[in-house]
Amino acid sequence: MTSREVVEAALAALAQRDWERFAGLLAPEVVHRTPGVPAPILGREAFVQLSREAVARAPDIAFVLSRVVAEGDLVAVEGEWRYTGAQGLTRQPSCSIVEVRDGRIVRDEEYLGLAY
Repeated sequence: MTSREVVEAALAALAQRDWERFAGLLAPEVVHRTPGVPAPILGREAFVQLSREAVARAPDIAFVLSRVVAEGDLVAVEGEWRYTGAQGLTRQPSCSIVEVRDGRIVRDEEYLGLAY
């Protein structure tokens, strides 16, 4: 699989809540960072747990993909998270820079915009 295909497969696994498939696309030592969160999420199990907890808080959460740009092992993903919040439909812009090595995601730097 190309780096782009790996990232798109991970997004599909998240959408389907297929945690086993999602985990299989992550390197054991994957690092996920989000600015504003004090510490990075380190390791496959922690990243899967973070994703499961997000779904538990907002069961209808979905990532709506608008653009993917890939060059070598780096993939840029642009889209928005949509979920039902206290005020109804909530949309939160997201852009991630994802690094893929040996067919698995090793780094995910996610930048989130203000929710509206």
